[in-house]
Amino acid sequence: MSLRLRTLLLTLSILLMALLFGNAPALAQAAGDGLLSPVRLQLKWTHQFQGAGFYLALERGYYRDAGLDVTIIEGGPTIDAAARIADGEAEFGVGSAGLLVERVKGRPVVAMAVLMQHSPFVLLTRSDTGPPHVHALPGHRLMLETHAEELLAYLAVERVPVGVLTVLPHSGSVDALIKGEVDAITAYTTSEPYDLRAAGIAYQVFSPRAAGIDFYGDTIFTSERMVREAPSVVEAFRKASLRGWREALADPAAAINLIQRHYAPTLERSRLAFEAEEMARLMIPDMVEVGYMHEGRWRHIAEGFAAAGLMPRDVDLSGFLYAPDQKPDLTWLYTALAVLAGLTLSIGLVTARFRALNRRLRQEVAERTRLEVHFRVLASQDGLTGLSNRRAFIERAQAELSRARMTGTPLCLMMLDIDHFKSINDQFGHAAGDASLVAFCTACRQVLRDLDVMARIGGEEFAVLLADTEIAGALAVAERLRAAVEMRGTDQVEPRFLTVSIGVAMLVDGEDLDQLLNRADRALYTAKMEGRNRVVMA
Repeated sequence: MSLRLRTLLLTLSILLMALLFGNAPALAQAAGDGLLSPVRLQLKWTHQFQGAGFYLALERGYYRDAGLDVTIIEGGPTIDAAARIADGEAEFGVGSAGLLVERVKGRPVVAMAVLMQHSPFVLLTRSDTGPPHVHALPGHRLMLETHAEELLAYLAVERVPVGVLTVLPHSGSVDALIKGEVDAITAYTTSEPYDLRAAGIAYQVFSPRAAGIDFYGDTIFTSERMVREAPSVVEAFRKASLRGWREALADPAAAINLIQRHYAPTLERSRLAFEAEEMARLMIPDMVEVGYMHEGRWRHIAEGFAAAGLMPRDVDLSGFLYAPDQKPDLTWLYTALAVLAGLTLSIGLVTARFRALNRRLRQEVAERTRLEVHFRVLASQDGLTGLSNRRAFIERAQAELSRARMTGTPLCLMMLDIDHFKSINDQFGHAAGDASLVAFCTACRQVLRDLDVMARIGGEEFAVLLADTEIAGALAVAERLRAAVEMRGTDQVEPRFLTVSIGVAMLVDGEDLDQLLNRADRALYTAKMEGRNRVVMA
């Protein structure tokens, strides 16, 4: 084979790889020029586990393999990442759900991937000297960081306008709260609670989720210019970053070692481990693919900001959400690919034979996997309602109890019992009773949040776990749930026959799960004795 022909085949192979992987920087390297595209990443906060995935992607060469020379820029409480990306001071950034507000204000930001499915943003106060609840905040001093739009929306929903507070710039630490220089601070549940516990300070958490505000957390973003002019660079950065984050979650110890070695040597290992565990809880990688985001969820976030008066209603999201399948025009490769079509066809014929031989094995494996999943579901799920059964609920409740103690966040439990259920079965038949159970669960789901845990404990007895919710919020949820059930009926059972009694209890210091369940159960018993179709607090 002549040298010219070998060179042509090598060039065509490189072009085929570029088409398959859509990676222009990798193409430049493969072609032999050794060039890397320099880009800058602006972090939201100072160096800590919050940037672990990016550090690993840089350390392990994933950015370099993608054709990128990445510089990571430290953030802080006064850093405006959206402004820096809009002004060309960085190509990529990490922001909160407030990016949507920035977009409406005219900054051409584009959300590329969501890291935290639930936001860690909260307000913290001291238990001994701070306001006891969010409605007691007026007249107090609040240390507020840049771009805390989510917390502003929370305050607006709770009818606590910022104008009734003394707002101070955020210092980046909890020292001002410890010293009594401020009464409340904006914070992340992934870090500041650890600092307060380490200082021996008892604290309270005011969470937006208690008011039904459940937004995305940290989000990787870029500019419209980058998406338009360098789509392959944007996609290469996204893929390499998410790979780094998957490995940071799978091996947090390695990420912590790297952070202590190169980025934040003064941070305690236990603090970084606390942050890693809490981030994993908010990212839920065992349930949601790292980086996943959904247009419907962003629309819900937009509605939340609009309700708080931070942006207009019915905002057009087109252009705000990055489409990973965007690729540069590669029509110029089609002619070169035709030369390789014959080789590809030959390989395909051989591969097809192996596929035929392996098809039966794959079918058997798939059937076994299906049966395993089916039996796992039977072991943890109620067959009629689709809710968790008592065994699965106890396991989840124990985990939530441990998390609540670790983070200092409130936790409430509701015990529910359908009133006169035996009479429904006796008068209308068991089929009507089953339909009533399904209708009851449907009414509950319409009231409860996605993060609330509901289970069928017995025949007509149910339990609901409300994380990050204080007793006042839990009672409000219970009352809405009671009213929703009262309005619900079936084809056989009129709404007036289907009601529920509810007992509500909030976890207190030193209490275990059995004690919490017993208190909620006693409150339920009281609701029954007092006439049913009512809510009673333990």
